Amino acid sequence: MRDLLTSSEERVLRSLIREALTDTDKREIERIAKRQSKQHFDKQISGAIEHELGASFFGTKGKINKFVDTEITKRFKNADRDKEFDAAVVAVCRRVLRGLYDLHYKRSNLIDNMPIPRK
Repeated sequence: MRDLLTSSEERVLRSLIREALTDTDKREIERIAKRQSKQHFDKQISGAIEHELGASFFGTKGKINKFVDTEITKRFKNADRDKEFDAAVVAVCRRVLRGLYDLHYKRSNLIDNMPIPRK
C-alpha cells in the first residue's frame, strides 16, 4: 500500500481514519477484539485439556487419566501393606452403608417418590 500512496497522501488518509473513529467505534472494536481473543483462547485451552485428559473415558487415555488410573491401582494393590489406607477404605464403606440404611428406613418416602426414567 505504501507504494501506491505518497507520504503526504498517506498522512491525510491516516488523519481521516483517526477522525472517523469515534469513542463508541473504538469501544466497539475493543469489545469485538476481546470477544474474539476469548473465543480463541477458550478453544486453545479446551483443546489442551482434552488432549491431556484423553479423547474419552472409555477410549484412549490422556496423561492425566493414565496417571490417576495407575496411582489408584498402585494404592489398592498395596492396601494390604498400608494399614492407614485399609482403615480409610473400611471407614468410607461403613459410612456409605450407614447412609444407605438411613436413607432406606428413615426416609423411605424419598425412595418411594424418586422419579425413575422409563423408555
